[in-house]
Amino acid sequence: MQPGHRDPLEKIMVVNEAERTNNVRAGKRYDVTECNVRRWRSQKDELKNAHSKRRGYRGPQTGRFTEIDRRVCDYEMTEKRNEGMPIPRAVMQQKALEVAPELNIARAEFKASMGWCRRMMRRNGLSLRRRTSLAQRLPADFREKLVNYQRFVIKLRKKHEYPLDQMRNAVQTPVFFDMPTSSHVTVMLTCLADGTKLPPYMILKQKILPRDPITTGIIVRAQEKGWMESRLVVDWLKVVWVRRPGGLRRRRYMLVLDAFHGHVTDEVKKQVKELNGDLVIIPGGMTAAENFLQVLDVVKPSAHLLCEWILQAWADVSSESIINGFKRCCISNLMDGSKDDLMWEDPAAESNNKSASEEEEPSDAEDAAE
Repeated sequence: MQPGHRDPLEKIMVVNEAERTNNVRAGKRYDVTECNVRRWRSQKDELKNAHSKRRGYRGPQTGRFTEIDRRVCDYEMTEKRNEGMPIPRAVMQQKALEVAPELNIARAEFKASMGWCRRMMRRNGLSLRRRTSLAQRLPADFREKLVNYQRFVIKLRKKHEYPLDQMRNAVQTPVFFDMPTSSHVTVMLTCLADGTKLPPYMILKQKILPRDPITTGIIVRAQEKGWMESRLVVDWLKVVWVRRPGGLRRRRYMLVLDAFHGHVTDEVKKQVKELNGDLVIIPGGMTAAENFLQVLDVVKPSAHLLCEWILQAWADVSSESIINGFKRCCISNLMDGSKDDLMWEDPAAESNNKSASEEEEPSDAEDAAE
């Protein structure tokens, strides 16, 4: 008997075996829990009269307004998702309201409610996750690239002996709005291996900055497409990077960035060198590996709101999680290789084990500098 759905005939077999022996033995023989055996025994008469091939009702497979469903799905899949843009529910609802009059469906009859939208998405297997245009599979030479990356980091650390507050990671993340537009901003987040967080750097999708005052504690710039271009990376280095400890004294530092083309231009490399730094680029083609190599992908800050909300979300990221993130990404871990297995450990499992212990001491950040 296969686990999962049981038809009435299979349940009756279990009941007969339980009556012949007992509930426990019947459950073990047919891989059924004892409570189910007891319940089926109490339902024996109903099971005998049930249709053996009839399955449970799982809800309608097609909605009442199938043509609206089809047009909204076509709009999402062909016109928007091919552009790599997310489609919020509000956009789907608006599109449905535009289609309904074309099909002579009155507004009183069809309101494109949020409930309709959720059911339509479920029927058609849609979700709100944004598609990326980059490959998510690891390259064939993943291990070779990973080893070479680790060797390069260790070589720099041995040569310059960076303290924890001079090993840094920065990542830019797009923040999309849940409204009927493709509006978004880009936020550049920066942290140090000692757990320090630098001010967020936000790029608005517009040509000029707004006249209204911006919330203090966050650096705001404007760019027509809302993306981080090379010119803004240089500006970020000058405005945010110098705020790090030792920035004015130009202490030697290591900066880890991904392989985004705006990070590897000559003007960016020149600015990093002028600030007495060493640039480390996460190998290209390893987007799916950034959950291992990108500190802020390990820490996973929830930068999904603006201004005060971004500041709050950034403030909620603990220093300890950042310190552990640098260790997991093989940037500040022990150089003898004894802690390299941290990369493959499950952070959630570790967190659960940690919460079970009442008096566990926090990890010492200085251990990572050995």
